[in-house]
Amino acid sequence: MNKKHGNLIAASIGILLGSGLSILLAKKIKENNADKILEIVKNTLSEQGKVSNAWIKGQRIGGDEYDAASVYNGGAKITNEKGEEKSISFVADADTGEIFSVDILN
Repeated sequence: MNKKHGNLIAASIGILLGSGLSILLAKKIKENNADKILEIVKNTLSEQGKVSNAWIKGQRIGGDEYDAASVYNGGAKITNEKGEEKSISFVADADTGEIFSVDILN
C-alpha cells in the first residue's frame, strides 16, 4: 500500500467518526431541547395554578397543523387556588415552547 492510499483510508475513517459523533450530538441536543421546552410550558401553565406530573414526549412531530416546523406533545396536572385539579394535554412549538393547544382531560 502506498502513502496516498494510507492517507485516503485515514481521511475516510476520520470522516466516518466525525459524522457518527455529529449524529449523536444532534440527538442529545434534541433530547435536551424537550426538557427545556417542558420547563417553558410549565412556567406558562403555572399562571393557572400549581403544575405537577408534567411530561413531554421526547420525539418531535410535524407541526404543519400549527404552522410550525415541529411540535412536542405532553401533559400535566394543574391545581388551582381552590384546590381543584385538572389534567391537561398540550401541544407546544418544539423550538420556542409556545403553547398551541391545551385540552382538558377530566
